Amino acid sequence: MKVKFLHVGLTVKDIKRTIEFYQTYFGFKLDMTGVFDQQFIGDHNVLYCLDKGTYADFCFLKSEDGVVLEVFQFHPQAGVREVQWARPGYTHICLWVKDIFSVYERLKADGVKVFFEPDVRQGPKEHWMFLEDPDGNLIELQD
Repeated sequence: MKVKFLHVGLTVKDIKRTIEFYQTYFGFKLDMTGVFDQQFIGDHNVLYCLDKGTYADFCFLKSEDGVVLEVFQFHPQAGVREVQWARPGYTHICLWVKDIFSVYERLKADGVKVFFEPDVRQGPKEHWMFLEDPDGNLIELQD
């Protein structure tokens, strides 16, 4: 069986702020926008499990090499839940960047939450770090 990875879905508080963040720091391009209206959510509520009347704005953000983030902003929104690494489920996305040290300095200067400075990953020329996007979604960076 041939499989191709298509996208990762993220739910956020402010879709415009999220678009700006991924465009500014990682060069993602806005590929499309849309709305899952109340009827669509209601017709698929076995999947979404949301209150009647809920709808969602969504968009696709695409990186230069084709990685796609599908971003949702639901109305109304549920509360934020912090990532717990020991709980089964997704924990983060990982992006490769050309110069992790300059990206780190820019993120830090702009007040983005970073967990630690770029650290050696496997060899002296390979580094990694973690940060949060505006909604607390975890992002690992590697170079």
